[in-house]
Amino acid sequence: MTRLLVLCLCLVGLNSQPEVRDEGNLELTITPGTALKLDLSAGDYRIAAGQLDRLLITAKPKNPSDRAKVHFRVNASTRAATVKVEGPRDFAATIEIPRNVNLSVRLTAGKLLLDHIQGDKDIESMAGELEINVGKPNDYRSVHASVNAGEIDASAFQSQKGGLFRTFDSTGPGMYRLRVHVGAGQIRLFTAEDEI
Repeated sequence: MTRLLVLCLCLVGLNSQPEVRDEGNLELTITPGTALKLDLSAGDYRIAAGQLDRLLITAKPKNPSDRAKVHFRVNASTRAATVKVEGPRDFAATIEIPRNVNLSVRLTAGKLLLDHIQGDKDIESMAGELEINVGKPNDYRSVHASVNAGEIDASAFQSQKGGLFRTFDSTGPGMYRLRVHVGAGQIRLFTAEDEI
């Protein structure tokens, strides 16, 4: 049975942390109000709300023996945290973050499902599928989605576009900003009432 190690890093006064290798999990304490950036290697990711002050990454490689090939790099302070995740081929992970956080995600390629997270969101992928549960559309001040080649299904905002170099823009009464871009693939902006 593979022994799972959990790494706890406290951010108070922490400027950077060298690469950490464990058996596939990372737990990070986050000061409320911290901006969070996730730099993700190719894979299948689900990001959902977890504890108020914690980030938890649970790796799910197709081959359990590949857990040792999962690497994390953390650079954090009390105002911002960047977490880089590198996984093997056929890599998947669940990432739990605070529900209310300003989030930036850079995904090399693959699939990302972002469950309802409040706050500004800036999401990019070179190729693949980005599915984002936006929660309440009226919570957003501005929404910008773009694809170089592919489809934008913005059912939460009653819009759908496909083809080359497509964009979707919307403004509203809310306080959050949402920016989503994929080079080649699909963007889906939906609400909880829509089926996944």
